Amino acid sequence: MTWTGKPAAWALAAGLIFAGGIGTGWMLWRPSAPKVESYAREQKQKDGSTILERKPQADAKPAHEIPKGAKAERAVQIKVQPSSSAAVTARTSGSSPEAAATIPPFNPVTLDLSLIRLKDQSRRVIASSPDGAIVGGVDIPVEAARQARALKWAAGGTWNPADRSWGAWAQRDVGPLVLGADALQVREPVQAGGRLRWVGLVRAGIRW
Repeated sequence: MTWTGKPAAWALAAGLIFAGGIGTGWMLWRPSAPKVESYAREQKQKDGSTILERKPQADAKPAHEIPKGAKAERAVQIKVQPSSSAAVTARTSGSSPEAAATIPPFNPVTLDLSLIRLKDQSRRVIASSPDGAIVGGVDIPVEAARQARALKWAAGGTWNPADRSWGAWAQRDVGPLVLGADALQVREPVQAGGRLRWVGLVRAGIRW
């Protein structure tokens, strides 16, 4: 293939190729806009469970202490009406039905929960209740937070249309450093024969 034309034309072509590459990369890997959560009403499910009312409030204060350095992501309050009455408890403990009838039903219990994000970006759940002490519980992450694979290697080729020479390069990220090597064709002056010869380069940089 023969390359001809003025330097300005080459510069324009290179600029268009570069802009096209940047635009394509942005379209493929641009970050998606965060989803803004709005109000959603409570929903009862067939199994008796409840999807809680979602009520965004930027200045909501958790009902309990938040560890230093952590940030509260969600504050949840649940009210539970025990399904077992005191009468049933009394009967199973040996009390007479007459005695059980005099025991009032259980009052609703309030449970406060907070989902917090720690400095290392992991999550924890804090629980408390104004109606009693938390004696147990478990926080089970269902959607495992898989760490994204770090892409440390990069490689590619180069083409210089001015003297029709090729090249190749490779680099690797090592901590904050970027280390690489290049192999390029360089054309000798016409007086020396105008031949292409290979040269090697090494490079180092820092990321921030």
